[in-house]
Amino acid sequence: MENRTKYIAVCTAGINVEYIDSALSAVYFLAQKYHFKVLYFNSFSTLYYFTKHDAGESCIFRLINYNLLDGIIMLTETIKSDKIRQDILEKANQNDIPVISVDHFLKGCYNVNFQYKNSMKTIVEHLMVEHGFTRLNFVNGEPDNAFSQERLDAYREVLEEHGIPYEEERVAYGHFRWDTMDDVIRQFTESELPFPEAIVCANDSMAIGAVKYLKEAGYRVPEDVKVTGFDGIREAMEHVPSITTSKHDYYGLIQKSMEILDAYFQGEEPEEQNWVETKPIFTESCGCKAINAEKSSSFTRELYDRIDSWEHFQRRQIALAADLTDNDSFQGIFDNLKKYEENFHSNRFWLCIVDDFLNQKENLMDIIEEDATFMRAGYSDTMDVMLSKNGDEWLGLTDFHTASLLPDIERVLEEERNVMFLPLHVLEQTIGYLAMVYDPNKVNMYFTYQFVMNISNALENTRIHQRQRAIIDNLKLKAIHDPMTGLFNRRGFYQRVETVYGQCIAQDRLLAVISVDLNGLKKINDTYGHADGDIAISTIGKALVEVFPQEFTCARFGGDEFIVSGQVESREQVEEYCQRVEEYLAKFNRNSGKPYQVSGSIGYVAGVPGGISLDEFIKAADEKMYEDKARHHSRSRT
Repeated sequence: MENRTKYIAVCTAGINVEYIDSALSAVYFLAQKYHFKVLYFNSFSTLYYFTKHDAGESCIFRLINYNLLDGIIMLTETIKSDKIRQDILEKANQNDIPVISVDHFLKGCYNVNFQYKNSMKTIVEHLMVEHGFTRLNFVNGEPDNAFSQERLDAYREVLEEHGIPYEEERVAYGHFRWDTMDDVIRQFTESELPFPEAIVCANDSMAIGAVKYLKEAGYRVPEDVKVTGFDGIREAMEHVPSITTSKHDYYGLIQKSMEILDAYFQGEEPEEQNWVETKPIFTESCGCKAINAEKSSSFTRELYDRIDSWEHFQRRQIALAADLTDNDSFQGIFDNLKKYEENFHSNRFWLCIVDDFLNQKENLMDIIEEDATFMRAGYSDTMDVMLSKNGDEWLGLTDFHTASLLPDIERVLEEERNVMFLPLHVLEQTIGYLAMVYDPNKVNMYFTYQFVMNISNALENTRIHQRQRAIIDNLKLKAIHDPMTGLFNRRGFYQRVETVYGQCIAQDRLLAVISVDLNGLKKINDTYGHADGDIAISTIGKALVEVFPQEFTCARFGGDEFIVSGQVESREQVEEYCQRVEEYLAKFNRNSGKPYQVSGSIGYVAGVPGGISLDEFIKAADEKMYEDKARHHSRSRT
């Protein structure tokens, strides 16, 4: 076999839980032993309900480039969506990539599972043999869950082996949660069966809840009733009384997974099903050890430290949210994030954004079309690295092909042991992903989850605000512009010219108002149709825009009426503008091929506005225009 470094993906979901942290930490330390480089693909959600949020989280698994990989370790039990599991497996099989399914049997994989059943049987056997109990109640997890069924089967088998009949009423379902145990304990206390000598729980959380609600019901543990759990979580170990449980060897589970991959890479054919034993721990809640109330002092101190750390983090997140909100641009967000670099919990990271996310639409119809058709479900073909740091050096912006995962991924993996990929999204809308070099000694996944969601929300809010601002700007423009010609309308004319009018008074400058009326619009409409009438109207508008300087205000007041106004140096200058308008129209008539002539009657006034209103200026210009129109009609009759 080829002797080179192997690249493996580790896929997990719901990484902000104790058991997954243990597994990821084991991957981190064992990968070096087996010369594996690791790419972690992790969603924060377990994907159980597959809500819109879960859909956005799940996109991180679409990022996997199977062409880069030699193997995959999937913590399958953490990924609650069977569709995602099967999609990963199917694509791996298409690329001849071995998949290790951890803690959940998956056909088509090499499976590594805990021997839960043996351990549960040992706990139940212990209560019967060592303590002599015959009345054992059982609290299961979910009715249709494979783990629940396996643990219930173990309970039933031990009862049968000891000749004790199975009683359905002695079994309840706590759904693997401590807060459901109030109802479970009430069910047991109100049962007509004799009260149990021991309550066997299918996990530690339910056992902790059982102790709490038994105490509230007046029962002492272990004096009046014994309680056992399962899974060996730290809270159970530090509980008073400490919970009899089964400790799961997550390090051993990952080690077995890597042994299988290593054997596969050496050309061997591993077993499809592999087992790792779990270890029962008999302690205070079943009466095997005296309760030591002092033992929890170190755990209590650690909890206080965690609370202090959490409070500090929350204060920083509040400041972060304020800083990220106080921005009117995406670049402002990325600049502000530099102040919070400690929240990345990594010396090397990349903030990668889908390439069309930062594009700002200016035109109202473009915005409406984007809302109607654009869904960012998944990643674009290219990504933009908007923020990146390696050690003490902030790196420049760059883009790269998404299939590469990162710019120059080969060099990155030569220099680093791993890269972790985490989703950036709002609901089902993909924004991008955070890639970082993972170190379990630095990363707190609870904190990372909240930090990443704050970044996602800030980016989406800025996108929405920019879109809203563009819509408002477009509506403002539409409110003061004529839709046919693009000239200002009556409202826009007054908004602009009233300021110029005041400046002319203050500076003793000449104000010109030019009135233009399209000749013969009704005849054109009646004879050739309204489409040609629109052409004639638009031609007058184009003539005004072409002739008058940009600082002038050209407006269509409605129908065939046009008004132009601005500061001028002399009346001769206005005469020149009017002459050029007539020349523009004459040129159009020579070249248009239309069976009608487009012409306008023009009148103007120019003077210092003192003592006369703007409306009076317009009225005077109109009167001059009507004089010209009368001459036009006279010429037409002649």
